[in-house]
Amino acid sequence: MIQISTALNDQRLAGVVTFLALGTPAAVARLYSGTRPAFGAAPTGTLLVEIPVQEPIGQVANGSLAITPTDEALILADGEATWARVLNGEGSIAWDCDVSNLAGTGEIRISSTTLFAGGYTRIISGTLG
Repeated sequence: MIQISTALNDQRLAGVVTFLALGTPAAVARLYSGTRPAFGAAPTGTLLVEIPVQEPIGQVANGSLAITPTDEALILADGEATWARVLNGEGSIAWDCDVSNLAGTGEIRISSTTLFAGGYTRIISGTLG
């Protein structure tokens, strides 16, 4: 197993911030219902909401990237948010991750994972390590 220093990990995460800032419009987190597919595979489940992320997406410190809370985004469909795909402004995939409520362990946390079309949600917190 490879272990890296916190300083190297901070630099790696700074590269993530730069990657997400590429292109126009802003990077987005697309939240889906259902089972997360293999990385890079076509999304499964229903696209529930597309949330533009802040630029920069967050702060890097002590080996992790703390994602900045977002503005609210319109929910497109009813469903239970289970996973997210984050893309930069050019549409390139950055990562897939779990979504949870604030009590959960998802890398992206929203107030409730039960979403209803016509309502609004936002990313409350998130961490990438």
